[in-house]
Amino acid sequence: MSKTIQNIILNVSNITKIYGRDISIGKRTIRKRVVGAENVSFDVMKGEIFGFLGPNGSGKTTTIRSILDYLHIQEGEITVFGLDHHKDALKIRKRIGYVSGDMALYENFTGLELINYFNKLRKHDEEFLVELKSIFTVDLDRKVRTLSKGNRQQIGLILALASKPEFLILDEPSSGLDPLITAQFHRLLKRLKTEGTTIFLSSHDLSEVQSICDRVGIIKDGKIILVEEMESLRLKFLQIVDVTFLDKTPSKDELLTLENVLEIKERNTHRYNLRIKEDVNEIIQFLSTYSISRLEIKDASLEEIFLHYYE
Repeated sequence: MSKTIQNIILNVSNITKIYGRDISIGKRTIRKRVVGAENVSFDVMKGEIFGFLGPNGSGKTTTIRSILDYLHIQEGEITVFGLDHHKDALKIRKRIGYVSGDMALYENFTGLELINYFNKLRKHDEEFLVELKSIFTVDLDRKVRTLSKGNRQQIGLILALASKPEFLILDEPSSGLDPLITAQFHRLLKRLKTEGTTIFLSSHDLSEVQSICDRVGIIKDGKIILVEEMESLRLKFLQIVDVTFLDKTPSKDELLTLENVLEIKERNTHRYNLRIKEDVNEIIQFLSTYSISRLEIKDASLEEIFLHYYE
């Protein structure tokens, strides 16, 4: 996708946010300065789903709150729809939907009361609202205070989506949702994308981002370490294979001849822990020639990926 002013929805340019400051007492310096974000830059293009990845404390929430003008940045610039994120904050908020990672809802309202209240602030798309109510299974007649985290999350998603905003900013939107609703939600996001909605999705879940995003930015320790097309990131996406053999066991050298095997750790005589590229077909085919007592395949954590590729 070519980058022009017309198709850049969000531009984050060299922003820095520092919390606190160092205090000097005589010859001593008390470290109170914490870097939330440092020289962070990326674009989000019209009609794409952009994934924003990083472990807890990486700077994801600082960046999002800065975009929304909930935090004051010391350096850099942010524009949304070509508008200044601070000077034009009210204009921008009328055109976006936002779900926070630490969502707070009025405890004494029912879900339906909240929907009706927000409808007075920004008109819902009634036809789309009916569809949302069919996707999300939360009981809208119950008071928010009686609901689980997952059900509160569903109400938050309904409120953010109901007006069909041009730009969605979603911070850990699937947190607490059951797998079936998560799958339906992902299908909905993909459809909204085809209709022209731009989506910024912050998550610590690589599998979620991989399944629906076009591009991804990775942040670590307040710094952007990668902005890349999803297809390119797939080549860097690690999986961990833990395998225990019953009797006959291949040598480490044999396993390393496989193209997708990157690293091997020997747990004991019959057990290996392998780091492989995403495609597991080659290793599965190889292992099928052996008797196996236990096999586990899981996604590598973001920290493992950072350590392996970006130190």
